[in-house]
Amino acid sequence: MGHHVTPAELDGFMLGGLTRERRQEVVLHLLRGCEPCRDLLEPYLPSLFGSRSRFQEIPRPPLAAYDEAFDRAFAALGLRAPRKTREEARQEVLGLLASGGLEALDALPADLAGPPVIEALLERSWSLRFEDSGQMVQLARAATLAAGGLDERELGEQETEDLRCRAWMELANAYRVADELDHAEDALGCATEHLLKSTQNGLLGARYFTVTGSFQMARRYFRIAGTAFDVATNLYKLHGDAHFAGRSLVMKGIALGYSGETKEAIDSIRLGLSMVDEEREPALVLTAMQCQARLFVDCGHFRDALRIFWEVQRLGLSSGGQLNRLKVRWLEGQIRAGLNELDRAERSLAEVRQGFDEAGLGYKAALAGLELGAVLLRQGRAEEGEKVVRDCAGVFLSLQIRRELHASVLVLRTAVEMRELKLATLYEVIDRLRKGEQDAHAPTPDET
Repeated sequence: MGHHVTPAELDGFMLGGLTRERRQEVVLHLLRGCEPCRDLLEPYLPSLFGSRSRFQEIPRPPLAAYDEAFDRAFAALGLRAPRKTREEARQEVLGLLASGGLEALDALPADLAGPPVIEALLERSWSLRFEDSGQMVQLARAATLAAGGLDERELGEQETEDLRCRAWMELANAYRVADELDHAEDALGCATEHLLKSTQNGLLGARYFTVTGSFQMARRYFRIAGTAFDVATNLYKLHGDAHFAGRSLVMKGIALGYSGETKEAIDSIRLGLSMVDEEREPALVLTAMQCQARLFVDCGHFRDALRIFWEVQRLGLSSGGQLNRLKVRWLEGQIRAGLNELDRAERSLAEVRQGFDEAGLGYKAALAGLELGAVLLRQGRAEEGEKVVRDCAGVFLSLQIRRELHASVLVLRTAVEMRELKLATLYEVIDRLRKGEQDAHAPTPDET
């Protein structure tokens, strides 16, 4: 409709003298923002609001008043006024959460509710996985509460269950990241109940098995985790999502690595890396390549480990954060030691030991220190090496570690004091302490 609405047409609009088709054209024209026609509509607002006194209190109704009037007009026509799209609403809620956290939802506009709010809560929760696990849990918990209040008649029962399943499995993942595994298990149980009543959409199922696999890794049930990741991989492939299929293969490789299946782990990570989109998730690529390098170190293939290490440097992948940078430097020191590049290994391990010590991570600092001691002994610097080993053994003995590890460290310190320390003994204790750290701090691939 290219021309303006006339006063006579507005009279007909209000009194019912227009055809239904023409009434629709008038409303749509007004909604396009024609100011002259909106001005013509002003005298009719009291009738639309049902109260002249309310109208007289406001010299010129704000835009919200016009919107309310249009809503009433649409209702009279049996139409539905245009609203924000689901994506627009989700983005608006995301903005509120990013600027003010959960408290910002107190100012949530009345037209923002339901699925967009839940989706925004879950997205914001996931975005905080590297920064604030506590807030990650709070936001996911809020999503489960919001999903519980959905009206099944609006979305349909199964579609509502889809959202409830998503909320509970993301809460389970948040609890896992926060190392609250009992709560994670309970939340995953709730997600399972909702999944069984949902549409059982393949992508929803793929995400469910990804979260399940990560949880089983945290519980150290690596074979169950590997099977869960296999299911997720197949579901993603069925839906043509190569990136997430590759991601699941990477996670399966990490699980296999922790279970001691080194060759299978390397193969799974290599295949997964060939499928993932580096630009989409550089942190995942970095994690996968570091795990590959670690696996090569563990099986003595130091040249292969160095090749991957240099590839990481070439790609310019950021490790993100001081602690992660220390871990990368630690890995480099271990590779250099394995290649008998002892001067470079010494510099790396000394830096790592100091960095972890300054960060208050005594176990890691002492472990890196023992590796430094071994390098010094290999350089023929027995007195320096023995002093470092003795100091680090003392740190371990002051920590709350398992009894069998405590006994191994005591043997180590006694051997140093009696000048009977052998490199083979030192490396055996280092290996036991590395595995002890893994047992105490179960792997939690937070990027899932």
